[in-house]
Amino acid sequence: MWFSEILDIEFVKEYLRNQVNEIVWWWCYYIREIFWQLLIAFFAYTCVCIFFYVILKKVNHAAWQLPGPPRRVLLVTAHPDDEAMFFGPLIYWVTRSKISNIYLLCFSSGGDKQRKEELWNCAKVLGIPEANVTIIMSTELPDSQSVRWPIDVLAENILHYIESYKINAVITFDKHGVSKHKNHISLYFAIAALCIEKKVPSYCKLYVLESVNIIRKYVQLFDLPISLLSTSYWYLVTYEQRQIIRNAMKAHKSQYVWFRKIYMIFSRYTFINTLQEVSALDLELDFQFDDEYIQSNYEPVQNESNDNCK
Repeated sequence: MWFSEILDIEFVKEYLRNQVNEIVWWWCYYIREIFWQLLIAFFAYTCVCIFFYVILKKVNHAAWQLPGPPRRVLLVTAHPDDEAMFFGPLIYWVTRSKISNIYLLCFSSGGDKQRKEELWNCAKVLGIPEANVTIIMSTELPDSQSVRWPIDVLAENILHYIESYKINAVITFDKHGVSKHKNHISLYFAIAALCIEKKVPSYCKLYVLESVNIIRKYVQLFDLPISLLSTSYWYLVTYEQRQIIRNAMKAHKSQYVWFRKIYMIFSRYTFINTLQEVSALDLELDFQFDDEYIQSNYEPVQNESNDNCK
């Protein structure tokens, strides 16, 4: 009897062993199949990206750029190096337009004289005339990740620039600031305040640079199909043209450290800029969701203009 029990135990062990082996085999099979399917999908998507890139190199992009095009474009940034790190493709094409003239308004000097000089040098490489570059220096606007700049100060300066130079298009960061930098986000709320209060002249439109998630931010060419399908306005440069943007960033010698070098290699913002036009309805929704931020930072901009935000 004890012998039969041993046989039964051995039988059970063998049965369980076979079942485990079969389960492992099927798991390996499914993983292998999924791997090959993902590999094929990746290869197909890569081909699509390359196809888009090759086609777009040979066509005129004017139909997808800002309508008009605007004769005077104001780029509003928070720090020296923002223009090269985030707005390079936009600047590249606007500076080469026979119709448009670009102005750069930077709201901090980065804390020292060297960074101001680096901004002049960078602007020269990008093709922005030195006379069109303005740097605001104020103790109320420190270069800090943790500081939200006062909206009224920003808005007043932006509005003054719009009216003084008859700006047709203002471009800055969106509500996420690309890198979630609070100085960047403050610029968005400044133009939002101007629009909500109907201070923006009728001849001027507002646009923001689209922020994307961390994966899209660093996949460069692979973000091309998504960018083209998800936005109305975009500026794309080729790899040859992109070298000019990288050279411009090198002018910021004090900031061109190893992690920014990596950023300039992989970031989609050195390859394509996608823009969204600011609408009053979207702004009202943003203000509702960011009610605490608005209450602590927003003050009405004192100006007698009665023009509407378009």
